[in-house]
Amino acid sequence: MSGKSLQRVILADDHNVVRRGLAALLTMDGRFTVVAEASNGEELLPLVEQYQPDAIILDLAMPRLNGLETLRRLKRLENPPALIVLSMYDDEELVVQALSNGANGYILKDSMETELFEALQRVQQGECYLSETLEKSILERAPAEPAIDLTTREYEVLQLIGAGYTAVEIADRMCISPHTANRHRANIMQKMGVHNQVELVRLAIKRNLIILGNRPPIDQ
Repeated sequence: MSGKSLQRVILADDHNVVRRGLAALLTMDGRFTVVAEASNGEELLPLVEQYQPDAIILDLAMPRLNGLETLRRLKRLENPPALIVLSMYDDEELVVQALSNGANGYILKDSMETELFEALQRVQQGECYLSETLEKSILERAPAEPAIDLTTREYEVLQLIGAGYTAVEIADRMCISPHTANRHRANIMQKMGVHNQVELVRLAIKRNLIILGNRPPIDQ
């Protein structure tokens, strides 16, 4: 090993099998050590502060705090680690948003074994890496719409609304009153310029504020 310290990596994906596969690849390579794992963005954030990793590999479609919002919060850190998205989604708008929110690299899960180490090397050198199957012109695009600035609590409420929870169920999960849950929902709707919950969920999915496991088609 020539005495060089191992690069410290944190993995964030809600699928245990994916995390285990990643950890095995990184460990076998010999240049990396997986210092922590998380199943969602909410679990990841305190781990980053605790372990100070060199790189984070994260999924986008995670519960509670998805990958896009997690990227935004990580990029606000004084010295953010290299951030690589590992996703099943090749949707161009989603890739653009991930890069705009702070991702240094974006690789597809079906290319993980062949592209993971090149991506890690490139982002550590200050470059941006995209999977070979993605159009490189994506790097020149800017997001079509500005980000919607939600508070941490509002964002969590939005995720639960998108998952189909009622105000009472949201209140129970977040240890708040139904009145407070409804107030958060009203604030979110005002910020997003919608008038009912159907419009809210539709726009949240379209703007990738909610990323579902099976993304439904969005009417234009």
